[in-house]
Amino acid sequence: MPGQRDDDAMVVFLAQMIHEGLVADGGLRNRLVINSRWHWRLYIDVHTDNSRHIFAVQQILLLSPPHTYPLPLLSLTTHLALLSARLPAPISKQDEDPLFNDDWDASIPLYPSSTSNANPKAKTKSFPAARPPITLLVISVADNIFFDASREELAVADAVLAVTVGASSSPSTGLDLLAVRTVDPPSRLSASAAEVGQAGAGIDVEGGNEGVWKPRKGGMKRGVLGRMVQMCVERGGVGEEVLGGLGDWGSLVEQG
Repeated sequence: MPGQRDDDAMVVFLAQMIHEGLVADGGLRNRLVINSRWHWRLYIDVHTDNSRHIFAVQQILLLSPPHTYPLPLLSLTTHLALLSARLPAPISKQDEDPLFNDDWDASIPLYPSSTSNANPKAKTKSFPAARPPITLLVISVADNIFFDASREELAVADAVLAVTVGASSSPSTGLDLLAVRTVDPPSRLSASAAEVGQAGAGIDVEGGNEGVWKPRKGGMKRGVLGRMVQMCVERGGVGEEVLGGLGDWGSLVEQG
């Protein structure tokens, strides 16, 4: 991220949330195993323009409104990168030192689609059609629930959740819940971290004491928390809608 170090707390926190979601179901880890002694190490470089929230990886370009939390778009970009990733086809056997086919046309998709045919000559494990997980940002304001909240909505949020979901082995049951992490909203940050003058951000501007910080009291209702998660994983919910849109993009890539 421009202007921030690789070990900056924000960068590390975002990377860790994405990493937790990708390894939660174990599917990606198994796909990177070559044999008992060797495995692939995967690097994903995502470039962002903070002023406009433009994310690009390889030839993928995604846009979002400025001043939004970057986690959802970062997750979608990573998802698309994994869908387009391919691994060289191995020609070695079992625990031999790995050798690979030099022909890139014989390479194997990291996440083969249900319609794609894997190379029949490739000596590799076969996996059922699957998709990388995605992480959704969900906030609550009183009893109201918002997805991919704007800056103003985040400023008054009672709770912010990063919910990671993945495709279920039984589609009729919706999606699998892989991970849930809470994110501190601006309304609960300290006075030095909160933005002075932001309505609902815990700053006493109406009482005449400019810059006097008042901590938000209370928590979130369990029922609201349950609804936030349910809307992500339920059949026909937000998670399925997002994965469906990403699946359409993957189909276009295969046809192209």
